[in-house]
Amino acid sequence: MLAGISIARKGESLTGVGLRDSLKSPLPRAAVETFLDVFSTPALTWDDIVRVREWTSLPIIIKGIVHPDDAARARDMGVNGVWISNHGGRQIDASVPTLDVLPEIAKRVGGDVEVIFDSGVRGGSDAFIALALGASLVAIGRPYAAGLALAGEDGVSEVLRNHLAELDITLGLAGRTQLSDLDQAALRHVGRHDETGRLRG
Repeated sequence: MLAGISIARKGESLTGVGLRDSLKSPLPRAAVETFLDVFSTPALTWDDIVRVREWTSLPIIIKGIVHPDDAARARDMGVNGVWISNHGGRQIDASVPTLDVLPEIAKRVGGDVEVIFDSGVRGGSDAFIALALGASLVAIGRPYAAGLALAGEDGVSEVLRNHLAELDITLGLAGRTQLSDLDQAALRHVGRHDETGRLRG
């Protein structure tokens, strides 16, 4: 989130021309303009977080953190949580895979602030992995929408029950009896990660 804001604040577009100016067809242009008006505020800075913290004692959670330095800065500014998310990868093609940055962010700020993770969580086994990598909370992204579409509130309840059941089964199959027992030792890194959990170069 803030990385994108800092890019926008430099006053230069990434493509050489502004996004609005690149779209000539009126329908896609209107959709992009609506999105930008609602979700993009390039004037936001880290100083705005300080002001919000002064205005309220309510918890403040910043969503869109994908770098440990941003997580540490947010913590140092008094936020209560960092939400690791690349917003479904819709903001930047080839965005940082959030599962890859979760361990480093959790190591840097976990215990000081809540570390929330939501990217790619489709079931309880995904939640297990995120919790083992250091997330303190795991949010369910899109699956609830399928339950809602199929059966309304009862469908959402069923999706949640299934997630919890799968998490419980995965916990047991991994030889753990409670979530607080989870750490990276519950996982086996294969393929693109080294023994520390970092991506191989």
